[in-house]
Amino acid sequence: MRNTAVLSSLLVAALALTGCSDNHTTRAADSISVSGTGKVSAQPDIFSVVATARQQGDDIDAMKERVDSQVDRMLELADDLDIEEKQVTASTLRISPQWQYQPERKLIGHEVSRDVTFRVKGLETYARLLDGLAKQHVKDIRPAGSEVSNEHALSQRALKKAVQDARQQAEVAADAADRSVGKAIRIDVQGTSAPHPVMMMARAKDAATESYRAGETDITAQVQVTFELE
Repeated sequence: MRNTAVLSSLLVAALALTGCSDNHTTRAADSISVSGTGKVSAQPDIFSVVATARQQGDDIDAMKERVDSQVDRMLELADDLDIEEKQVTASTLRISPQWQYQPERKLIGHEVSRDVTFRVKGLETYARLLDGLAKQHVKDIRPAGSEVSNEHALSQRALKKAVQDARQQAEVAADAADRSVGKAIRIDVQGTSAPHPVMMMARAKDAATESYRAGETDITAQVQVTFELE
């Protein structure tokens, strides 16, 4: 009796597994997986720039004084443009030896320098900053990238568009097979991206708001979606 009961239990379990397998196969056969892409274009509105005060020569104390003075003028310019103090970073002093290698290696002086990094909101303020730095005769000015302030919200919009794009593609394929698309049963978000282009800087003498173009950046999202077929 005990052996008979065990065999009966095993038979029921086997039938149950077979049923699960059939249901899984049917579900897999009645679905479609597609990729979707969403894109939102936006104009950068936050800009970064690095300006370097630099002096070369033999008198380190005198060079340090001139560099510090130029950095002070940069910081005053930032204040005049109402750039927040936390968005301006002045580095510590750097002193580097300058070598001559031909016809023989010998020390010919030193370079003293400091960087000032600005993070500016708005293209107009950015252009006025560059114009002001040029008027201060700062010779080393380097754009350090641009950002979109509401990037998170735009990434969500791009993601929504990606899912909608996936459904549209699934509907086209299903219609060709005389089927219709049901609910999404699996969504894999494959990531979002927002490359930050570096805006080209106009020549110093042409530094005015109209001389700069921020351009646009594309925020994209990729998804893989599986839909039921009806």
